[in-house]
Amino acid sequence: MTAGRGLLLDIGGVVLQGGTKLMDLLADEEPRLRPIVERRAIGTDRDDRWQQMLRSEITERGYWAELAAELGAAVGQRWDTRTMINLMYDRPAEEWLNHDVIALMLDAKAAGLALGALTNDLADFHGTEWVEKQDWLRPFDVIVDASSTGVLKPDPRAFTAGAEALGLAPAEIVYLDDMPWNVEGGRRAGLQAIQVSLTDAAPAVAAARARLGLTR
Repeated sequence: MTAGRGLLLDIGGVVLQGGTKLMDLLADEEPRLRPIVERRAIGTDRDDRWQQMLRSEITERGYWAELAAELGAAVGQRWDTRTMINLMYDRPAEEWLNHDVIALMLDAKAAGLALGALTNDLADFHGTEWVEKQDWLRPFDVIVDASSTGVLKPDPRAFTAGAEALGLAPAEIVYLDDMPWNVEGGRRAGLQAIQVSLTDAAPAVAAARARLGLTR
């Protein structure tokens, strides 16, 4: 296997904690949401709509839009995805950053490795004003966001754009994503793609460190 010379990261579910934890925190703040959060078991194997998404029967954007509408209705409001996302992340960054991945980012940067983000929905989901305020984004050399490019993963062109932005051959890039179809798409594009578990990022981070020659 080619030694990794660059690190490419998905954002939601990788750099940011997955929705399961954040939905639980949101329900703590608004008890009217608790029955929906518990019934749907969001992002787990008991979440039927999540499983349908994993089988490509519904889109990821469709999943979140549907959930936002259901949660908003429970509090007598009309929520779109961005409204819901903004509420989920309206808390100190320490509560929603994946600190193992942040440490990996900083160590890669310190080692002189190329560091990039390849995301489908950063600006679309969060809004550009929120994005511009995030200090944790500053270490990235490049951010390729389909909100701007219009090319969503797992379209092969998305992975090509990520590799070109880093200035590396795909085989030299270690890529982390939480969605299985994006991991498979990354592998088909030649990246060293590793899937991140929504409940425990540590194994994926350890595998990335090994491929990049980073030790702690």
